[in-house]
Amino acid sequence: MSAFSAFAGVSRAQDAPFYAGKTINIVVGFGPGGGYDLYARLLSRFLGNHIPGKPSVIVQNMEGAGGVRAANHVYSVAPKDGAFIAGVNQGAAMFQMLGGKGAQYDPARVNWLGSAAWSNNTVYTWTASGIRTLDDAKKREVSMAGSGVISDANIYPAVLNALVGTRFRIINGYQGTNDSNLALERGEVEGRGGGAWSSLVSTRPQWLRDGQVKILAQIGFEKEPDLPGVPLLVDLVKDGEDRQIATLVTLPVAIGYNYWLAPEVPAERVKILRDALAETLKDPEMIAEAKKQSFDIRPKTGADIEKLVRDAGLIPQSVMRKTASILGW
Repeated sequence: MSAFSAFAGVSRAQDAPFYAGKTINIVVGFGPGGGYDLYARLLSRFLGNHIPGKPSVIVQNMEGAGGVRAANHVYSVAPKDGAFIAGVNQGAAMFQMLGGKGAQYDPARVNWLGSAAWSNNTVYTWTASGIRTLDDAKKREVSMAGSGVISDANIYPAVLNALVGTRFRIINGYQGTNDSNLALERGEVEGRGGGAWSSLVSTRPQWLRDGQVKILAQIGFEKEPDLPGVPLLVDLVKDGEDRQIATLVTLPVAIGYNYWLAPEVPAERVKILRDALAETLKDPEMIAEAKKQSFDIRPKTGADIEKLVRDAGLIPQSVMRKTASILGW
């Protein structure tokens, strides 16, 4: 081989996109069938088309501790080359900020790529339970499926108990939305807290059509258009400190179905994936597929989420400590 041929070969190798021939893993912190999993699988079908080199994109489910296991894995264990994307609980940032046990990641350092959608969380009960309002839930214990301390399914019943006086009893051991909803159908539990409205609409439309569940409360900064008569958590409390707690635990809803990379990933690859996610969320084919599955696409940029995390850090430490105590963190 001539020196020129050898040089040309090296040059072509250097010019080849980094992601060509590679596989990108979206590590989802919950089991198959729930909102985090389904959104990630939808993205995985189109994301590679918008990345130079058109890599394969797959979803890896890594259940455990409401998403902490997956967050720790991407942050501390997985290769830092930009081939592992965290698709974990929207409450993961708040969990770490409140000193959550076992959190080995720093939301102020991760490379936020953005989020695909946000949707108000809902607290709902199976109609046959007889619990149709929050007032009903103040009169007796109501069993609720839980997925771990960081999970929305645990957070919102605990906050409603502390701030509103409900008597939700969280039963842990359910691996995400689908597992929890199956438990409801089997009669193992009476309700669930923290199920995203968009996930409920897309995965259990028959429940809504047939009136099998009652939506008791929603968590967000504005009401879902479909739920005008369901109270917001932030509107259920008036006291100053309680209002701050309600605001703090509502922040993750604004973060939504988010994606991030470990801090050490090279900046040029972060930009590639940020741009690719933004383009994917505008892709007409992806949007059409989302509509078929009744998925809302309400994107936020990585910069949007970085600001949310910074703002959360301004909440007084005394309020954070009280919130952590309520959540058992």
